[in-house]
Amino acid sequence: MCDLVHLERRGIPAVGIATAPFADEAVAQARLLGMPGTTVAYIPHPVQLLSAAELAARADAVFPSVLAALTTRPAG
Repeated sequence: MCDLVHLERRGIPAVGIATAPFADEAVAQARLLGMPGTTVAYIPHPVQLLSAAELAARADAVFPSVLAALTTRPAG
């Protein structure tokens, strides 16, 4: 989250990716770092035992939402 917030503060769009059970922690960290509106995409948990192909499939599945978040920003 720190890297994501540092990028956003420099005007570089960023999206965090976390597994669903860590959603509360991601939101809390973003709030503590002063960026409660930070975008995070969530993937199913767990990931540590996935094969490379299974992990790639999860990345492929979340990619459209990450791309959309990076390319369509709210006005303001």
